[in-house]
Amino acid sequence: MICRLVQIVLLIVLTTGTLCFAANDTAFNTHILVRAENFTVPPATGPLTHILVRNLHDTSHTVTVQPRFPDGWQWTPKHRTVTIEPNQVKRLPFTIDKAANVESNKYPVEITVLSGSDKSVYRQNVVCASAPYFKPKIDGNFKDWSKAIPVTFITAGKKTIVNTYWSKRHFYLYVQVEEDKLYSYKKKAALIDAVQFALAPCNAVTASVAEAKAQRYEFLIVDSAGFLAKDKCFCLIKPGLALSVTQLRRSLERLEIKEAQAVVKRKGRTTHYECAIPFAVMPAIKPDVGREISFSVLVHDPDGTGIRDWGKAAGLWPGQRNWFAWCAWDPVKWTGEAPYDSKIELGLCSSKY
Repeated sequence: MICRLVQIVLLIVLTTGTLCFAANDTAFNTHILVRAENFTVPPATGPLTHILVRNLHDTSHTVTVQPRFPDGWQWTPKHRTVTIEPNQVKRLPFTIDKAANVESNKYPVEITVLSGSDKSVYRQNVVCASAPYFKPKIDGNFKDWSKAIPVTFITAGKKTIVNTYWSKRHFYLYVQVEEDKLYSYKKKAALIDAVQFALAPCNAVTASVAEAKAQRYEFLIVDSAGFLAKDKCFCLIKPGLALSVTQLRRSLERLEIKEAQAVVKRKGRTTHYECAIPFAVMPAIKPDVGREISFSVLVHDPDGTGIRDWGKAAGLWPGQRNWFAWCAWDPVKWTGEAPYDSKIELGLCSSKY
């Protein structure tokens, strides 16, 4: 039978993952893709998690997806069997009946995919991507962030740590970037270090044509180094604008969000970016406990690691790279490949506990 001849593979591109094949796997292809989503609330209080499965074959396939969560956890069902049509994506829910939070925010998950006698196993670390309710001071002291749930990823040996909070009025972001040198924002500067991030409703999508309308808000934080009166946050795009805007290398001077607060500090070999964005400038996002939204981060380190893309660390599929997913700006330095989509799962929770 055709399905017996097809090797089923798990492809989750994560820097912390390892792909393992059963002994009878003599070849593989990437026609069945899977990805374990981020936990959007702390696992000990979160009732559900999801695994995405996509069929890139030109015929339908039936597969069984069997996750294994950390030792001591309990979940139902133990597996799900689905038939997936060509190019279809299915989101499979699993109920977490018992779990425990860990300070490292890294949760080992093993996923087995079965198709007939073929078997593939993938092991990865899943993170909790959730913003607790808290109101920090944006003052460059960074002492208010102990209640956040940090997400850490490594790019070319350099660490990036992303922290988030929310309140009824603001979304807060604190990013620690390990890098050799900080290039600040100056007029006609050839290099600028920056943090670029995007927020959107959870059902937003990124189109692949310039005429389509954006469904996200996108921001950039830079260090002014005294060139400006204070560190700045800029709005690069908002819902309703044509995606053609993303291809323009615009000057940042006219894109400042005056209602935002931003502080950038250099301490040792780490640059600290802290900001607050009012939800009033993002009316499509309604903050509330339990709300799921889309979020992602790019770190610009042009003289070092280049573009650090959380989409890659979060396991987005190679086909989710998209030049319309992030805005260009002057003088951004893109790499040869398009960045990943700017829409990754993030939850708004009441507390990290």
